[in-house]
Amino acid sequence: MQAIPQKVKNVNVYPYVEWHGGGVGPVILPVVEKATGTFAVGTLIKSVFYNLDLNTLSEKPKLGVHQRYIATGEYEDGTPFTTPWMYCTNAGTQPEFGRTITLGKPESETINAETLPPYITLGALTDITVSQLFPAPAIGQRVLIENGSGNVIATRTGTPHEMGSEVNTGNRLGKLTAGAKNIIITGKNKEGQTVTLGNLTCLSPNEPALFLHQFGYSN
Repeated sequence: MQAIPQKVKNVNVYPYVEWHGGGVGPVILPVVEKATGTFAVGTLIKSVFYNLDLNTLSEKPKLGVHQRYIATGEYEDGTPFTTPWMYCTNAGTQPEFGRTITLGKPESETINAETLPPYITLGALTDITVSQLFPAPAIGQRVLIENGSGNVIATRTGTPHEMGSEVNTGNRLGKLTAGAKNIIITGKNKEGQTVTLGNLTCLSPNEPALFLHQFGYSN
């Protein structure tokens, strides 16, 4: 089913925080309040994708690209809605959020680099370190790339589908192979904040090296 954007109003956007109960829950304040825009939900084979695009805000909100958010609001007829958590893909005065959920995606399914769909860059990273966790029961990790630069990326099927990173430069300390799993990437965004991407698979060991993590229904 093709996603048809529907006009929405009174939209509040909140940082997404996982909470499993017990004790006093966290107080989450909205980072966007009473906004208007469009919300779309569509399906493609076994994928469900979500898009929330907000109209121009009076000032730039405190959002972070590739950070998780949820939103509540109303359709034009007053019917309330709540989104699943979504990634922020535009943190400017016209914020955009998106996510694609693949239903019943087997964990063991191999991602084929030759069929990788086009991807977009969500933000630059510097001081990148790429490591691979040792398989259980061993404890520890080995460094594959250090002092790298690149970008946080997302493939698109209407909304970000697979999140990951492309690493364009860096000192290679270990051998990279396509299909390598349990990859962790850390780096700094343009604000100097540390970004960590985990549970990645190497799609291409070339330059740029590509790493992705595909989210299933339970994420």
